[in-house]
Amino acid sequence: MITTALRDALRARGTETALLCHTGAGARAHLDGLPLAPSDAVVDLDARVLGEPLELRDLWERDSGPEAGLVAVVAATPADLHRCLAAAADLPRAVQVVVAVVDTPGHQEPPLPSAPAMGQWRELQEMRVRRAGRGGWLCELFFPNGVETPQVLDAVWFGTRGRRRGPALAPLAALSGPEAALWRPGDTGARGIGAAGPVPLRRVTPVGDMALRVGEGTPPEWTDEAVPALDRRTTGVDAWERIAAPGGAEVRENAGPSDIAPVDELTVNPVGFSKDASGPMGDLTVHGDRAVVRQGKKDLAVIAPDGSVTDVDLSRMRHLRCVRVDWSGHTGPTAAVRAVASLAAGGVPLVGGPLPAWATGLGAPLADLITAADAEGLADPLRREEYSVRLRRTALRLHGSRSRWRELGALAGVPVPPAPTVSVILCTRRPDMVGFALAQIARQRGVDVELVLTLHGFPASLPEVDAAIAEYRATGRPLVLREAPADRIFGSVLNDAVASTSGDLVSKWDDDDWYGPDHLADLVQARTYSGAELLGVGQDFVYLQEVDLTLWREGRSESSSRFIAGGTILTDRAVLEETGGFRPVPRSIDTQLLIAVMRGGGRIYRGHGLGYVLRRTGGGHTWSEDMAFFLRNRIQQWFGWRPSALLEGEPAPFGRPVTEYTGELR
Repeated sequence: MITTALRDALRARGTETALLCHTGAGARAHLDGLPLAPSDAVVDLDARVLGEPLELRDLWERDSGPEAGLVAVVAATPADLHRCLAAAADLPRAVQVVVAVVDTPGHQEPPLPSAPAMGQWRELQEMRVRRAGRGGWLCELFFPNGVETPQVLDAVWFGTRGRRRGPALAPLAALSGPEAALWRPGDTGARGIGAAGPVPLRRVTPVGDMALRVGEGTPPEWTDEAVPALDRRTTGVDAWERIAAPGGAEVRENAGPSDIAPVDELTVNPVGFSKDASGPMGDLTVHGDRAVVRQGKKDLAVIAPDGSVTDVDLSRMRHLRCVRVDWSGHTGPTAAVRAVASLAAGGVPLVGGPLPAWATGLGAPLADLITAADAEGLADPLRREEYSVRLRRTALRLHGSRSRWRELGALAGVPVPPAPTVSVILCTRRPDMVGFALAQIARQRGVDVELVLTLHGFPASLPEVDAAIAEYRATGRPLVLREAPADRIFGSVLNDAVASTSGDLVSKWDDDDWYGPDHLADLVQARTYSGAELLGVGQDFVYLQEVDLTLWREGRSESSSRFIAGGTILTDRAVLEETGGFRPVPRSIDTQLLIAVMRGGGRIYRGHGLGYVLRRTGGGHTWSEDMAFFLRNRIQQWFGWRPSALLEGEPAPFGRPVTEYTGELR
């Protein structure tokens, strides 16, 4: 179907120049046999050397620049389309743009592009989005006058994520050399430059805050005194065939994570993770001349020579219990490290035994996790998911593109924007639970936390409350204290608390539940890759206090969802403004917020629930479900309080010891 659509597009363009591009394994085959004119060109975006001009003939010369009659891009997967956007940044304007994606993972939304906000598409004549085969999509746009092709590609890809783009890559970068696009996936603002510089100006300002030069030999002397440059090597420099050749390359045994092209966390992430631990083991190994993930005699995924892994690759191995890493193969050391880091970032449980010296680019924390993994232990679904969370958390922190560029910016001496701050809103009616709740918040790590504590119906002067607040403030974390009258409606109390926050993000907290020390950090990380307006976790772990029983319940995690635990909500301040905040009602406040987000076209994302335990007593909750509701759909149960290992136990409460509490529960 894709080839047929391209043939029709070539026929419709008349005598105007067409540019046909491809990216990802197998995408080139869809361009075979097309009737090309002498002035047409076929471009492999994966092989583009940024900084070298794109040689095209017979383009229209418009006031706005060169213009083609047709630009078509065929991508094997959404990950390939996103990765190539930096390489596509200098594609010419076009009156017809065709974007084809050969295959997509099951969780992806249709690629429905949204028009840019400055009127660039007001003359749009026609747009068609249709299926291409079982898992592919075809998007065609027609304009009377040429539009920016990279902008169209960007809009098509982000159509698969909804409205929210997530944190931008910073600092701005200019790129040079082969494989440079690997370092800035999805960045249509990155500009190709010559290897010696300088970085061009846009009016009076350089188009990049720093430059990254990727190559194989000694780079030329850098000529731009205003913009710093860093140098990195391609993945082919230390390919095994070069190392094995007479006088060949040396193995980079002292490489660190910052020497490795990053993982594109917007496409390579744990979305779609399966809790099923009954599947077979796969192998990351070599079959023929290719690195593959193999199950028995079947190749589930073929790893690109540069080590790139796609979202479709991950979806094809979600049923595996784990993947065993064969360190003896792969294209070369750097490519192998990229592949392993990508699988780990996707939450694929990995086992591999002792790591070779050349795998130092993984980083010690990630290497230690893989080395200590036990394949037999991963047959237990809880242990498997706990290990997967540790892997993905560590890999995304060490190898995600946003964290990588913050590190590169620091190496180049370029300031980067601060990480988002989180304001936690805690509203409680129970003085005896204040110390317990503050202890949970105080041990949060990996995020900058502000606490807005609202005492609903009692004063801060109570001894146990005053002691808990003093101990929390001794940690050095900011605390905003509020008191609300007992008769003020709960939803209004929450809105008043939000008005007192100063953080970029707002998280709701319950006073009686347990939270692991990485609860907030994991949600902030998921906010980066999920594209969701609101995030939280499910009630995977529930402690039934009446019968002293802990349940681990079924339920998908790392997926879009209509329901999350209200005590785990994390969202942007702007989302609360757009949805009207919490409704001024006494019950079902959290559910009403979720409904408002969905009604406005927003996405709700459910992260893993292993760092949260919902406490349930006999009654008095604003969410009314009896004990039988929680006993259904349980995977395992234990007598006593038995959380996931990711909770890391229970912190000692601030103030007076928590006793069996009484009074109305929220």
